[in-house]
Amino acid sequence: MAPLLEYERQLVLELLDTDGLVVCARGLGADRLLYHFLQLHCHPACLVLVLNTQPAEEEYFINQLKIEGVEHLPRRVTNEITSNSRYEVYTQGGVIFATSRILVVDFLTDRIPSDLITGILVYRAHRIIESCQEAFILRLFRQKNKRGFIKAFTDNAVAFDTGFCHVERVMRNLFVRKLYLWPRFHVAVNSFLEQHKPEVVEIHVSMTPTMLAIQTAILDILNACLKELKCHNPSLEVEDLSLENAIGKPFDKTIRHYLDPLWHQLGAKTKSLVQDLKILRTLLQYLSQYDCVTFLNLLESLRATEKAFGQNSGWLFLDSSTSMFINARARVYHLPDAKMSKKEKISKKKKKKKKK
Repeated sequence: MAPLLEYERQLVLELLDTDGLVVCARGLGADRLLYHFLQLHCHPACLVLVLNTQPAEEEYFINQLKIEGVEHLPRRVTNEITSNSRYEVYTQGGVIFATSRILVVDFLTDRIPSDLITGILVYRAHRIIESCQEAFILRLFRQKNKRGFIKAFTDNAVAFDTGFCHVERVMRNLFVRKLYLWPRFHVAVNSFLEQHKPEVVEIHVSMTPTMLAIQTAILDILNACLKELKCHNPSLEVEDLSLENAIGKPFDKTIRHYLDPLWHQLGAKTKSLVQDLKILRTLLQYLSQYDCVTFLNLLESLRATEKAFGQNSGWLFLDSSTSMFINARARVYHLPDAKMSKKEKISKKKKKKKKK
């Protein structure tokens, strides 16, 4: 992996001095920061746990460290390792990738030497509230070890703009007091990027007429579902539940934010509409990502599976829904001109016979 950039070195020095939560913009290298801390602690004298990483990412980090010539490579603790042998793995030190379920069990049974843990690195820290296991692990760690460090990384700043005091709750669950905000307009980042401006080439591919027709139909259905949702829930008359916001990424979290306190009081129709909105947003996204055959198969499978749309979904009978299916088929099936001309001739002959 390439050496750290100037602003990355500055951030690493600050984070080494004081534990905290790093929230950086996408593309500024949250994975590179995590990799650097992994490289620093790949030593038998340390015991560092890593949370919230995927198996593919763990494999990537291990391969990169192997290329760098690191001798004591990180190890992965999975259910394939027996409970009796996990204690030996922990006492050998180094960096440990372990699933949250295993760490919870090992902390509760004192199978992991908590007093010997150097620290914990948390990747994708914005998910710490959604998944309670990681927060529970950090609580158990901090109760048994007051000196170990906790350093958290995330490049999803948008995840913190929903809910009440979201950043404060995340930091409370992480047991950190310092927040490091590194947007692209940060002085150190901006000055470095200005010196190395990339050459950007934008290529825009316009949508076909049938794709535009499908997009318009999906937007009409979304608008109809939103109106019906507001009709069944008058308390949801808020500006956030508009068609413009329904297209944005955080819309699912926004609508759940309003409905979660009342979810147990909502009827089946409202819950069905929420599920329909989620599926329609997915269709809108897949329209430009999937090829025409895959998109049509997706539509047909959703139509055949009644449970996918929830119960009593009335929008399936809208004219926009019919238009969506017709245009989706038109993208796949085309009649040759010869056959078209024959059909036209047959239709003309039938009309003449009727006139006679």
